[in-house]
Amino acid sequence: MEVLLLVIAGIVLYMLYTSFSDYMKNPYKLPSQEIEGYKSEYKPQDNPYIQLTDEDRIKKTEFGILAQILALIAQSDGKVCALERELLNDLFDDMAKELNEYKDYNDARGSLQTIFDEVGASGDLDALANAFVEATKGEYKKRVKVVEFLFALAYSDGVLDENEKEKIIDVAAIFELNNDDFNKIYDDFEQKYSANVVVSKDKALALLGLSDGFSREELESAYQSAIKNKKQNIFKNLNKSFDNDILREIDEAYKVLSDSLGDSGDFGESKLGESSESSGDSSTNDSAKSSK
Repeated sequence: MEVLLLVIAGIVLYMLYTSFSDYMKNPYKLPSQEIEGYKSEYKPQDNPYIQLTDEDRIKKTEFGILAQILALIAQSDGKVCALERELLNDLFDDMAKELNEYKDYNDARGSLQTIFDEVGASGDLDALANAFVEATKGEYKKRVKVVEFLFALAYSDGVLDENEKEKIIDVAAIFELNNDDFNKIYDDFEQKYSANVVVSKDKALALLGLSDGFSREELESAYQSAIKNKKQNIFKNLNKSFDNDILREIDEAYKVLSDSLGDSGDFGESKLGESSESSGDSSTNDSAKSSK
């Protein structure tokens, strides 16, 4: 028994001696894979000693993530019509209000716009969708409303682009929408947009609250106000379906009256994601000027 204990003790001492010798040869050297892993995973914004900007903080919230998702969907066909622009503008206004209910940011609206504008076409939609799911755990209805809004956005020009369709389907799958909820949204929009909306000039004037002799400035202002008054805050109406019928009528009224003016019709078009309140500025974004 004593011999066995001596053998075991000898083995242990030998292993300790070997390990200590290796350490003394280079006590501070880390395995190369650990060094590379540290370099690739380190992010300055994760450093607790670095002061984050409001934009950095907002980007990590569900609203910042959603702004990036919206950018990738809006970029899908490379064009933005007037209705799509206004829906985006008003949603950004609603998101800024939601953000300021939790924390008083200096310029939540401006930060959301910057986040939206900086998303490149190569952005990772799947990663963003997964991040949104993490940020909205237990809020299934909110994710359903977001998918519904994405369809409203995609159908703004009257046609669902195939690229937009594929991206929305991918997002819905990651959001884990059940088949019944997704099919209802998809079928409702397809049915509504299978029929054209016809609006006479008189009805168009009534819808936008204008009279003959209106100016381009008055038309743009009336259109933005009408959309803002009739659109739905998707964060406050989780149990109510998105009513796109009245928005289609307002948009058609805008087109009818715009055509009657016979000018270029680009006055007041705002930068995509910019607050509609500031869109009276004649400086515009080229992408926002193009019509789907």
